[in-house]
Amino acid sequence: MNAASATPDPLPPLGLTWGIKRSFIAYITGLPDGTVSATDGATVVESSLFCFAPEESDYDVALGTGVLRFRGDVRLGGHHGMLFVRLLDPWIAFTGGRGVLSISTGGNGGQDRTAVGFLHAAAPREVAGSLLWEDVEVVISPEGAELFDGQYAARQSMDPLFIRVKA
Repeated sequence: MNAASATPDPLPPLGLTWGIKRSFIAYITGLPDGTVSATDGATVVESSLFCFAPEESDYDVALGTGVLRFRGDVRLGGHHGMLFVRLLDPWIAFTGGRGVLSISTGGNGGQDRTAVGFLHAAAPREVAGSLLWEDVEVVISPEGAELFDGQYAARQSMDPLFIRVKA
């Protein structure tokens, strides 16, 4: 809530909301054969933000540690199949204000994971029965750089993300 006004800030939807890199999404949608899809728990909100639905998590608010799990399948493609990025069932593992954003590789019931980015996040605030992390900084991991086929270098900033889960 903004201290200067009596109206609450608009809340993001429940889940993990991330634009990945909006310039990248704009590039893909501008391609003659560019495709963007969000299924199986992922949706597109606003023009180029993806929201992944919340799943069971084991985050400990007092310690600031644990794993937040989300589900959904976002696929980005173009250049006649030469460009393909898939973000499947992201999780965020927090330890002491730092987090690792990973995605499922599709194996071992979703347990096989690849780190996509590193996060630095302040403690969440509690609002409307939810825990809310806003404008969380994301830098791409070395594995994430590979996922984007070297388009972004390791440790390069991506778009910030938002997390809202039930308290």
